[in-house]
Amino acid sequence: MNVPLEDNFSDVIGKAQRGLEISDSDLAEKARLDANTMRKLRGGHFDELALFRVAPVLGLGARALSDLAQNEYRPAAREIDGLAMFNTPFHDIRVNAFLVWEPKSRKAIAFDTGADCRPMLDRAAKEKLAVKLILLTHAHTDHVADLGRLKKETGAPVYISERESIPGAETIPEGHEFNVGRWAAEMCLIRTRFGTILKRSLSCRMKQSYAQDMGR
Repeated sequence: MNVPLEDNFSDVIGKAQRGLEISDSDLAEKARLDANTMRKLRGGHFDELALFRVAPVLGLGARALSDLAQNEYRPAAREIDGLAMFNTPFHDIRVNAFLVWEPKSRKAIAFDTGADCRPMLDRAAKEKLAVKLILLTHAHTDHVADLGRLKKETGAPVYISERESIPGAETIPEGHEFNVGRWAAEMCLIRTRFGTILKRSLSCRMKQSYAQDMGR
């Protein structure tokens, strides 16, 4: 089974730019591209040479980005104890949400809601989990579409970066840390195979003697 992808290559480039605060003109200059080529690339036009010039400037994996642009990037799904991903349709796109939990205490953290939180709620019930936090990576509608139901059915508090706001969520600064069982959730950068892609995101890390590189 392959992991359903939410973003296309131009989305990834745009998020990397926002995270690194690099404008289109700055990116074009650093990547040695003319303005027209940069404009086409940001508009979704595939140009492999341009991608390979842009990727290192943004700290992205050039080959992975090129594969994504050609609809050939197919990361294999992996079962990880304490982690579940939910991919739901939102109009003509798909969106991911995540549930992470500490296996011993069964305490869980929800990341976003997706278009429909029912699969997440069903999984939480199946695993006998208590959702203690709802953390929103950002305020785009597809990521928070079912927040009302998730908040009502779990009774969990909702938090989002102070750089954004949404009704029903409390804002928190980057670096703020929550503790749920042996898990800690902290406002920080998310790093993937493509590099650092979103500055205003939340990630989870476990307070143990190991760390897992999700980008491999």
